[in-house]
Amino acid sequence: MPTHAGTAVRRSWLRLAAPPLVVALGAACGRERAPDPPALRELTAAALEAPPVPAATLSRFGVPLDYDFTPVLAVVERAVPTTFGSLEERRQLGDDRRRHYAFEATRGPFTTFVVGSEVHLRTTLSYAARGYYDPPVGPTLRAGCGTGGARPQIVVELVTPLTLGPDWRLRSKARVADVAPASTRSSDRCRVSILRYDVTDRVVAAARKGITAKLPEIDRTVARVDLTERVTRWWELLNRPIRLADGVWLVLQPQRLRAGRVTGRGRVITVEAGLDAYPKIVTGAAAAATALPLPPLADHTGGRGFSIALEGIVDYTTASRAVTAALQGRTVTQAGQSVTVRSVAVSAAPAGRLALTVAFTGDANGSLRLLGAPRYDAARGRVTVPDLEYDLDTDNTLVDAVAWVRSDALRALFREKAELPVAPVLERGRALLAKGLNRTVGGTMTLSATVDSVAVDGVYVTAPGVVVHASAAGTARVSVRQQR
Repeated sequence: MPTHAGTAVRRSWLRLAAPPLVVALGAACGRERAPDPPALRELTAAALEAPPVPAATLSRFGVPLDYDFTPVLAVVERAVPTTFGSLEERRQLGDDRRRHYAFEATRGPFTTFVVGSEVHLRTTLSYAARGYYDPPVGPTLRAGCGTGGARPQIVVELVTPLTLGPDWRLRSKARVADVAPASTRSSDRCRVSILRYDVTDRVVAAARKGITAKLPEIDRTVARVDLTERVTRWWELLNRPIRLADGVWLVLQPQRLRAGRVTGRGRVITVEAGLDAYPKIVTGAAAAATALPLPPLADHTGGRGFSIALEGIVDYTTASRAVTAALQGRTVTQAGQSVTVRSVAVSAAPAGRLALTVAFTGDANGSLRLLGAPRYDAARGRVTVPDLEYDLDTDNTLVDAVAWVRSDALRALFREKAELPVAPVLERGRALLAKGLNRTVGGTMTLSATVDSVAVDGVYVTAPGVVVHASAAGTARVSVRQQR
């Protein structure tokens, strides 16, 4: 398989070859093949077979895994208390034994949003605080805020990256991002006049301490969220054969999912996973879906792309028509004598060569035979025969009598103009593969792909025609719609 080192994108592709997707051209499509010419019947079967398409190798597909983390919100709601402190629990203010304070905070529900790869959980604490002063003589004095009207508020924000572990359980590493008054207004602070002290910072510190103590419990509870059952359903979908055409199927053969970058929007986090697969194209009846058990989630290793082998064929009727169209009516003059090409018949010859039987008219009438090995000219996008030589074994007494017909000019003309069209074969293969890789499967799995290029890997002379092996390369994604 050719190496594509021209661009960074090409270098990132991981190549995979597969059994052939057969694409026929011209007369081979829906027509009965003409009888083999005598020269073809003389060849051995071994000389008429193209080598097998290389076995499937590693390819990578993008598989974004979406997860609605609303259930995680319920987990955090249960783990974080709804009340903190008590107005009956007095706390000494610094080293002053005469001054004490107490507070009681009530937590509202959490709201959630995503920034980058992290989930943010935000809640508001409404609190009341009371200050106590024990004078040297007389009863304890008390005063406070939030006990008779609107309460001051504190905003608490927790942050955690949500990832998936190898066991398909959620992983959390929660931390306190912020605990602060909800605003700079005096209504969100609590200054106790008898203490001549603003207890807001004390309440904030106590709330931070109380919530921080609950972080390990949040992480443990989140880790109980197991996605194995859900991902197993996705995995089974990835193992279903995908119909490309009648009797032609693409089988992904997934081997492993790899965790990638995590992003999010709204209440949905997306793990940009990669799918290691060995896709191949099979022909015949659809095989039953067989799947490995869901493997552990692996680490991301980078690289994405596919290359699937295509096999096309240019039959000899089409090849003969193309070469005849290019050369018919061409006249070659040698030593004052001229011949004009009437037709060209292309057929198979031993040792992987093509035979071009040229019928001519003019100062001499008859036919002669040239032999050469087909080559793919990437610059011109066509199969050429640049080493054509006259068949020295041709039994043609006419040509032997007029040896001038075997001129260098005639040979040069055929070397230049004898070309087989393969672009239609390649384009049809590209279109068929692109159609098969852009569809919805089973109502929940959507394939989207771009076939960026089709590169010819080799051309081979066979009994039915000239076989072209090519690699279709591109990138693909498999999206699975979440089912609750």
